[in-house]
Amino acid sequence: MTNEITQVYPAPVQDKDLANVEGAYGGYDEYPPSSKDVANIPAESYEYDPFSAQREENAEDYVDFRSMGWVQAGLVATAENIALGALSYPSIFLRLGMVGGLIANIGLGVLAYITAWIMIDFKMKHMGVMHFADAGGLMFGKWGRRILGAGMVAKSTGLGGSHVLAGKQALNTLSSNAICSVWFALIIMIVSVMMSTNREFGKLAILSWVSVSCILTACFITIVATGVQSPSVLVKNGVPIEWHAFPTNPNLMDVIGALTNVVFAYGGNMGVFSWCSEMRNPNDFKKSFLITQAGGIIVYCIVGGTIYAFGGQYVQSPAFTMTTKPVRITAYAFALVCILISGIVGLNVGAKFLYVNSFRNSRLLTSKGLRARLAWVGIVAAMWTAAFVLAELIPFFNQLLTIVSSLFSVWFSYGLCGVIWFYNKHPYFAKDGEVRSISGVWNQLFMFSAILSIVLSVAITPLGLYSAAEGIREGYSAGTFKHPFSCS
Repeated sequence: MTNEITQVYPAPVQDKDLANVEGAYGGYDEYPPSSKDVANIPAESYEYDPFSAQREENAEDYVDFRSMGWVQAGLVATAENIALGALSYPSIFLRLGMVGGLIANIGLGVLAYITAWIMIDFKMKHMGVMHFADAGGLMFGKWGRRILGAGMVAKSTGLGGSHVLAGKQALNTLSSNAICSVWFALIIMIVSVMMSTNREFGKLAILSWVSVSCILTACFITIVATGVQSPSVLVKNGVPIEWHAFPTNPNLMDVIGALTNVVFAYGGNMGVFSWCSEMRNPNDFKKSFLITQAGGIIVYCIVGGTIYAFGGQYVQSPAFTMTTKPVRITAYAFALVCILISGIVGLNVGAKFLYVNSFRNSRLLTSKGLRARLAWVGIVAAMWTAAFVLAELIPFFNQLLTIVSSLFSVWFSYGLCGVIWFYNKHPYFAKDGEVRSISGVWNQLFMFSAILSIVLSVAITPLGLYSAAEGIREGYSAGTFKHPFSCS
């Protein structure tokens, strides 16, 4: 197999040709096309890659987005998957027990890899599917595209907001609350925008390596510290540290909250289409994501299991806070790097949707010019500003993330991928003259995984929303929510 996919693409739209454009570009009559026109992309447009379509015509002013190899793509995906959430895993094990935590983590991790494989096969069949919203448009029409596009932006913005909050907490710890924490949040937002000026995911590969190295270092420091420190650091009222194979007093909110946290940890699947679209050979992402997912499962099991064993019922989230102050400061210093970089990767998935959606039929899509670069910076700046405001304005931010996970993360990582498999492989959806078969162990395995993914998503969505609503109600009843833009 060659390392480059060869296709014949229609010529990109030129300013002088706009009045006569027909066929594969859907007859747009504006430059750049309006959001209304973009939302009504004709089905045949999903069969060609808009990046590669402009290679020859826009040669002197062309940014080669499709430049990533499988190692680079794997690093970017790993930076998104293995981030600060690894240090919330001990609390997941606390709620599910040691056995339950291992089963949930390994099971959902393996299932997320299978659903990513399904997405890659779909991408190879429809090279013009640049992101999840395109997949929705191909399967469900313009409203499917709009709803999934809105979900991508909502999830990316929520993810950015969580990194603003985590970065603020890290700077508060490192500086001993030197200034109002709102200023720290603003600093995180500004630095994130400045680090997001590159449009290509491939340019984030080196930063992704740094991010993964730093979070693994922070995890190692925390594991060692909780293992060797005196139990008196955690023990209260003389009750010794205990861990359990199964939860002792499980309740629905705790279990569902833990499962939505695991789903959120594997929410990087939302970026699979986006990352594949910037690879020389998108099919190689199966290798990339195998390493990413295997690494994530191993890290989450080790971090969650060992720290839960060392901290028992005194586990906190993030696990940094279980250690003494000098250790906590050291771990946060490494984690801060990961907070910044992984937040950029996650938010850029939603930003790239907006960028491609706005300029899909315009030469600005692959232009090196100032207008294209300013458009990109404007999009990421707007999204990071929204993330900052959201994080500071809404007092129940953790519950908001649960809502986002229940509505979008579980469907992007699991449920919609099951739908994609049926659309792409099942004989019921075969087009005229197309022969499909689902016989054989391999096809049966994927069909079972697709059904399981859909059932899982249908179950988690209402239960997750219920859990979030109960958390909001209890928070207001107890008066634990802070007021907007609080300095504490």
